[in-house]
Amino acid sequence: MKNYPAIKITILFIFGILLQKVFVLPHLIVIVILLSSVLIIITLIRFFTFEKIRLIVSVLIFLCVIILGNYLISLELGQQVLLPSNLYRVKKFKVYGKIEKIELNHNNKIKFLLNADSIIIKNKVLPYKIKLLCELHFDNQKQIDSVYENIFPGNSVYLSGTYRRGREKRNPGEFDYNNYLHSKGISGVLRIYRLEDFKISGRNKSFLSGKIFSIRKYVYKNINLLQEPKTAGLLKGLLLADRSEISVETKSEFINSGVVHVLAVSGLHVGYIILIFLLIFGRFNIYIRSIITAVGLLMFMFITGVPASVFRATLMAMIIIFALLTNRSTNLYNSLALAALIILLIKPAELFNPGFQLSFTAVLSIAAIYQVLAKKIQSSGISNKFVIYTLLIIAVSLSAQIGTLPFTLIYFGKLSIIALFANILVVPLIGFIVGTAIFTLVINPFFPLIASYYASANNLFGNLLFEIVKISGNFKYAFLWIRHFTVIDAIIYYLLIVIFFYFYQRFNSKKAKILLFALTISNLMLFMSFDDAQLLPDKSLNVLMIDVGQGDAFLIKFPNGKTALIDAGNATASFDNGERVILPLLDYLSINKIDYGFVSHIDADHYGGFISLIHNGRIRQIFKPKIDSSLKKDIKFEKYLTKNNVPFSYYKKEILKIGNVRLYIMNDIDKKYFNKLSTNNNSGFLKIVYGNDSYLFLGDMGKKAERYYRNYYKGFLNVDVLKVSHHGSNSSSEYEFLKAVTPKYSLISVGLQNKFHHPSTFVINELKSINSKIFRTDLDRAVLLRDDGSVIKNIDWRNY
Repeated sequence: MKNYPAIKITILFIFGILLQKVFVLPHLIVIVILLSSVLIIITLIRFFTFEKIRLIVSVLIFLCVIILGNYLISLELGQQVLLPSNLYRVKKFKVYGKIEKIELNHNNKIKFLLNADSIIIKNKVLPYKIKLLCELHFDNQKQIDSVYENIFPGNSVYLSGTYRRGREKRNPGEFDYNNYLHSKGISGVLRIYRLEDFKISGRNKSFLSGKIFSIRKYVYKNINLLQEPKTAGLLKGLLLADRSEISVETKSEFINSGVVHVLAVSGLHVGYIILIFLLIFGRFNIYIRSIITAVGLLMFMFITGVPASVFRATLMAMIIIFALLTNRSTNLYNSLALAALIILLIKPAELFNPGFQLSFTAVLSIAAIYQVLAKKIQSSGISNKFVIYTLLIIAVSLSAQIGTLPFTLIYFGKLSIIALFANILVVPLIGFIVGTAIFTLVINPFFPLIASYYASANNLFGNLLFEIVKISGNFKYAFLWIRHFTVIDAIIYYLLIVIFFYFYQRFNSKKAKILLFALTISNLMLFMSFDDAQLLPDKSLNVLMIDVGQGDAFLIKFPNGKTALIDAGNATASFDNGERVILPLLDYLSINKIDYGFVSHIDADHYGGFISLIHNGRIRQIFKPKIDSSLKKDIKFEKYLTKNNVPFSYYKKEILKIGNVRLYIMNDIDKKYFNKLSTNNNSGFLKIVYGNDSYLFLGDMGKKAERYYRNYYKGFLNVDVLKVSHHGSNSSSEYEFLKAVTPKYSLISVGLQNKFHHPSTFVINELKSINSKIFRTDLDRAVLLRDDGSVIKNIDWRNY
């Protein structure tokens, strides 16, 4: 540490960044402190011998570094200009600005980052200079291709479209896309649907960004020409940092098998580039070889689009190369610290970037742990070189996984069991694929026939990789779910790991080492369990109104652990609530299967999300209204259920006993009266009773059905919680019906700023007149009620 001050300075600088969460010093005070400290240091050094004042000078320098870290992160965050949060969705949003960065064209749309100069909303010019993520969605592919070929970073443009803020965390365990955009200084997304709403007003180009974009387009185009679609998607991820064409299913398999890190262009790929250049130019002297390698690294960094992960790895490699060229002693920890310091000086907020955290902890843990494991392997007495080589690869992989495990669990919630085995096969194979791809792209302009042979070989390599990942990722015990891993858990984990390796190297007895390992694991499990809390605990009735926008979805967990899902929201080409909201929610809550699925009626905003849940085998059985042979979607849905071996039953008067809870299905299907009514009026009519408390679910039931059931069931309709019918539309919820129900709590599932203007002001006033407390997803996001049979509590899931 004494000879490597970068380590100390980086730690102090990071400490200053973290302090910003607690307090922020005013700019003037920061400047005064920094200038005063510099003057004091200069004065002390001038009038005293350095040895006498070493401690004072060191303290002042350390204080300056901490304050600088705090100041720079505050400055960066303070410079971000964002649109007001009440601007959720705005049509005819007009903006003038300059294109900063363009993403590669895929899925028939163009995406680019815009630095806006002026914004016009309802003919009012707003004084905001902001960043927007813009998307061109034209139906005409020729128009998309034409625009893509003619735009470049630096172009000035006029745009008119629909602005939308990023989706917030609206349900437990959900990714906060809005927060992600804001962390990058982006206010939201602007979608343009017509060519006439996109105009280039200035053809100025950013020289460097323009050249990078042109090279990336060239590489993208040639990858498409040379490779099969699936391999092309992989190579775009490996070489261009564009993983948009790798399917969600494939990404999930990479996560499950513990090799998802190979898809993120980072230190591993930079290492391959260095290896390729060293193999090609190995006979040159060290200066030429190092300079060529450095140039190659810079070229690779620009081709990938300069993502933060590649910039980090390239910077670290350049520091090491520079140290070798200048005959300076290198220390991996110092080089790592110096690279981190440079990055954080440029952009302090990178400290909170998952990529930054994963890449630096991976290298740090390899540096610290691999040495211990490698010495053990080399002193084991094994003479077979292949076995030694295999064990060393395992040691590298294990070291990286030990270091990055807390961040992996925080961001993915999965502990891969098969990762060590998968990495032995995948990591070298990725090296072959990257090397072959680069060679193919280089020789293609000169020897296209030879390039096609190498491309075919790479297709085989790619298919082999996908097969390995598919087998390992879908293996029954490939991974374990480790949910709700917290920052406190991570701190405990790292402390115990440091203690373990400290004493492991000092113990000579095997029994002592085994005991140390057992104690470390048991303490790890014990201490990390202290802050565990179940969001949906057993032995209570939990009702979660899921925010699925303009639709319905209610997850119920009964006291005996059984689960029910009443509706599952809509599923469109752009957003499937089953796949994007409910599946991640079930995984987050450790719910493998829904025991009872209730489709209130066959409207897309109620049954659509069930399709993906059924496809993923997450539904045991379905209850639905009697089939309507005039509805093709109803016939198609039942065929889908049969095809996927999901048993289904029609609503009829019956009682389901689920532990000590009773679920009443109250549809009066025997009455011919209902055959003449709409699907809304034939919605599933469900009542849940637990102890002294009860709940009523109506689907989209209208006034005609309400009147009938009000007269038929009378006092039995009186409940504590009402799921308000039809998203609060005035087509339902007559006052007489509400008065018969008299709910303490009313739940309204409705989309934020929806086009139907739900819920109706009239219905809201009617509910208020009977003193019912209203919860609605557009204002409250997901709503969780927890019931012990006598008291119903509204639980703030954001605190879990």
